[in-house]
Amino acid sequence: MFVKQGWKRYFDMLNGPIYTRMVKEFWMKAEVFDDVSARLEEEELIRKDPTLKGKSREEMGLSKFSGTVIKSVLAGLEITISRAHIAKLLGVE
Repeated sequence: MFVKQGWKRYFDMLNGPIYTRMVKEFWMKAEVFDDVSARLEEEELIRKDPTLKGKSREEMGLSKFSGTVIKSVLAGLEITISRAHIAKLLGVE
């Protein structure tokens, strides 16, 4: 049943190495970054510098927002997980 639904790869991963401390640290610092978060980030920059009003995220020095993601920092490295990452990892559309 799981093979037909495309979940075999997921269960194979569960049998591999798991770094519990790293996973714990990742999720303790994780935050969901959605359209509301993106808008608040833009508004905060505009509050600090009103000349940015009407400019794109890129012109403000922000990364492009292309959908909800999970963000975290692990060992000083910013990690972003999107739906596309999870789908690719599981081998599904």
